[in-house]
Amino acid sequence: MDHIERVTKTLRFGKPDRMPLEIHDVPCLYDAYDTLDAPGVIVVPGAEDFDSLRVTYHWTFTPEGHNTAGELLRRDEWGCLQRVPNSDQVAYDVIDKPLADPRAIDGYQFPDPSLTDPFFERTQAILRQRYAGKFVCGYIDPGPLLVAFNLMGYDGLLMRLHDDLEQVLHVVRQIVQFQKGVIDRWAAIGVHMVALIDEFAGTNGLMFAPGLWREHFAALYGELFRHIRCHGLLAGCLFDGDINSILDDYLALKPDVVEIMQPNLLGIPQWGDRLQGKVAAKASVDMMTTLATGTPAQCREEVARLVDALWTPAGGFMGISLRWHRPEYPPENVAATVQAFNEKRFGG
Repeated sequence: MDHIERVTKTLRFGKPDRMPLEIHDVPCLYDAYDTLDAPGVIVVPGAEDFDSLRVTYHWTFTPEGHNTAGELLRRDEWGCLQRVPNSDQVAYDVIDKPLADPRAIDGYQFPDPSLTDPFFERTQAILRQRYAGKFVCGYIDPGPLLVAFNLMGYDGLLMRLHDDLEQVLHVVRQIVQFQKGVIDRWAAIGVHMVALIDEFAGTNGLMFAPGLWREHFAALYGELFRHIRCHGLLAGCLFDGDINSILDDYLALKPDVVEIMQPNLLGIPQWGDRLQGKVAAKASVDMMTTLATGTPAQCREEVARLVDALWTPAGGFMGISLRWHRPEYPPENVAATVQAFNEKRFGG
């Protein structure tokens, strides 16, 4: 069974020959929000026989020099000015939000997805040259609400949910239209799956009332999932933070794959109860707790619990190797995670 067939069967509960592994830090593709030299990335030792890779469209940047501290300044296609801190503990900071003033919407021009074409041309060439035969998941990160937060600011968007909900919805709808164009381009270069990453929750729950998401935003994510599927692709999604209050609504949208990077927020047994045998999942050891501050033994134990909770004889689960950057995770934890996934994949 080749890599593409193995992953496809896993995510469609088609009885693969073994559990697959996906890598996040992909040589020549992973650049940590355009702060890392992608050709210099190496595969985590032990993960060389990976089945699936992820590659992400974030933004198209225009460089704007450096500030007095020597930090890189760059403007994305939405007009947000980003600062890349000198510290390797933070990837970027949005310091100029073009829609922070509600009145700015009158003269604002939303970008056209055609400006992403150079990214997709480069990516397609790399995939053909280096990764033919691998399952490829194309990501859109940030998703609609996180782009809107960048445009309006967190306080600005949350206030407008009360004061001018129609403006927020107008902005998010325009973002969705742009991202449908990005989905079209992922499909055109031959990926097998497209996934969204969004953030509108913290460790203590949603940033706004669950009913607002349910009534006004859930359908927009459903629209994006349908657009992915119209190309014959699997549709995946990662909502960062504690989304327990909308989990039923999220699953009702029927994503093909649920991605879990903070399994301890909801709880691994709870994820298993909700997903095992019903919705495919892929997961890393918890990127905010175990992987970041735990021990190698705790990482191995968490891998075992993830597999027990989410894998079935028909498939339904894929592990993720995650090293990250800005900051990089402890190498001994990363190595223990890969080793533990390999033991589940290959036995021994």
